[in-house]
Amino acid sequence: MKEGSRKPERQIAERERMGAPIEAPLRRRITTGFVVALFLTTFIGFSSWRGARLAADEADWVSHTHAVMETLEVTTKHVIEAETSGRTFALIGQVPLLTHYQTARGAIAQDEKALRHLTADNPNQQRRLDALELEIRAALEFAERIVAKRRLTHAVAGGDEILETERLMVAVRAKTQEMHAEEMRLLSQRTQRTIAGRRLTNFIMFVGVLAGTGFLMVALFAVNREVDVSARARAQISTLNAALEQRVEERTAALQAEITERKQAEERLARQALGLSQLAEELALSREAQEAQTLMLQSVLDSMAEGLVAADEQGKILIWNRAAERIVGYGPADLPTEEWSEHYGNYLPDGVTPMPTEQLPLVRAIRGEASSTEIFLRNPRVAEGSWIEASGSPLKDKGGVVRGGVVAFRDITRSRADEREIRKLNDELEHRVGERTAQLEAANKELEAFSYSVSHDLRAPLRHISGFSQLLMEEFGSTLDRSAQQYLERIQAGAQKMGVLVDELLNLARVGRHALRLQPTQLNAMVAEVIAILQPEREGRQVQWMIADLPVVECDPVLVKQVFQNLLANALKFTRPRARAVIEVSHKEENGQPVFMVRDNGVGFSMKYVDKLFGVFQRLHRAEEFEGTGIGLATVQRIVRKHGGQAWAEGELDKGAAFYFTLGVGKQTEWKNNAATAGGRS
Repeated sequence: MKEGSRKPERQIAERERMGAPIEAPLRRRITTGFVVALFLTTFIGFSSWRGARLAADEADWVSHTHAVMETLEVTTKHVIEAETSGRTFALIGQVPLLTHYQTARGAIAQDEKALRHLTADNPNQQRRLDALELEIRAALEFAERIVAKRRLTHAVAGGDEILETERLMVAVRAKTQEMHAEEMRLLSQRTQRTIAGRRLTNFIMFVGVLAGTGFLMVALFAVNREVDVSARARAQISTLNAALEQRVEERTAALQAEITERKQAEERLARQALGLSQLAEELALSREAQEAQTLMLQSVLDSMAEGLVAADEQGKILIWNRAAERIVGYGPADLPTEEWSEHYGNYLPDGVTPMPTEQLPLVRAIRGEASSTEIFLRNPRVAEGSWIEASGSPLKDKGGVVRGGVVAFRDITRSRADEREIRKLNDELEHRVGERTAQLEAANKELEAFSYSVSHDLRAPLRHISGFSQLLMEEFGSTLDRSAQQYLERIQAGAQKMGVLVDELLNLARVGRHALRLQPTQLNAMVAEVIAILQPEREGRQVQWMIADLPVVECDPVLVKQVFQNLLANALKFTRPRARAVIEVSHKEENGQPVFMVRDNGVGFSMKYVDKLFGVFQRLHRAEEFEGTGIGLATVQRIVRKHGGQAWAEGELDKGAAFYFTLGVGKQTEWKNNAATAGGRS
């Protein structure tokens, strides 16, 4: 076999050696990645919850400290009010002052009870409160004595009594200031812990966002890489199958040519046999003419490439040319016809049934029967053996009486070997096609399993991130500062965007696995359906649709509908800055094939970046200007190539863009019925 014919086998073996070991490591990496993602999500959620909880607790303690300080101020106020009212009454004797005095004394008891409750967690403050209560009680008792003295004796309080009240109030103020200073110290500590806890929470969330984003980008890279590997594997299998089919076609053509040649040889042998029969009749005319014609006949016989043997009715050999001697290995022998089979073909290969002597073409020709058959011949002179194709016809005189027989034969060993080789190649092709089909099915199943794993397991960490961030916003959003809230909002937005990217990648992978289901499709009806689907995108906008009469083509309607939906959605998106958007869908004929076009008057693009348009994640506009994932045009190109067509684009900045594609599956059918190709403008 030639070196070129062995090249596909070497490529297949190399691909199998390269592809076999990757499955187990890939699954281990995916499992490890998902475990890390789950651990990271749980750690971030727990840390964020714990930080938010600590911040809330510290905020409660701060509020508690403020409550203690306010209660101290109120208590001091009531003590001052009671002391001032009592002292003033002792000096001037106005009865209404007693009302203020009694009210303040009653409030002081409630204040002391509140302080006792608020400082129950602080033994030091409880001790200070005990001392404060003693000072307050001393001040109130002295005030009560001078008030009672004034009421009973109407005597004005003296200077010593006034100085004593001042001294007692100074002691009360000293104790309250001491408790107030302690609360200020606690407030400072708790405020610092609150700030430190918030910083730690913000740092953990920020680091978690960076780590989660990095992991998701690595996961996206792995998904895209596996999609590309699967596509290359399918392309290689298709190439190898095409090469094998081409070899079979070449072998089949060679076999057909050989069969044609054999038929032509049979016709020549028949004509030669008829001519020999006529020559034999003419030889009987005269001995002299017979001798001359015998020389001529012998010359003709010796120049023939086919073997020729003739015998009379008794089996005596009359003609045995050189080609016959070369093919059979023996010359003519005076043997009875019943011994011909043993002499000329006595060594048969395994599996070949010996032909009885009475079935030999020459014997049948002597009996007056015409026949054609294939015989395996092997004897000591033909060691390797050979297959011959023999045609026998009877020799008759003018009266139609059989006078013998003639057999023409040729060596078909090479043709038989070619036939066996072709059958072997066909069997090998069927076997390899079966193997490749099984491999392709296994690859598709593995890719489907991988896609399911991605769609399920990769979504789980995303759901955890989104869920925990939503819980943090709902439960602790009011206690977090604006920076922490913005971090949580960015986490939620990133998780949602990553979910959209995963969906788009899976859709791109499904396009590669989708089997084409070709059928005649009305493109105008399909475009109208897509425009109806995109109705929410053009609410409140002035959009002019220019839809030409499109032909009915043979395609997969599900995939081609996705092509129009992606292209028209892009046209609507990039014409958003225009006050009046114009979107055109039309087609033209090039080389007997329809070329479809979607044109818009949007923002356009620079042609120096045209090679990036159809790449995955390739975008020519900032996300702040136009939303998108960068996968839509890659999906369009994959669908068009799956149909055997091409996709390309033309554009200019701020002057719109045009996208072209062809559907090259077979010969596109254009129906002449105008009713079947309705179109228009909307």
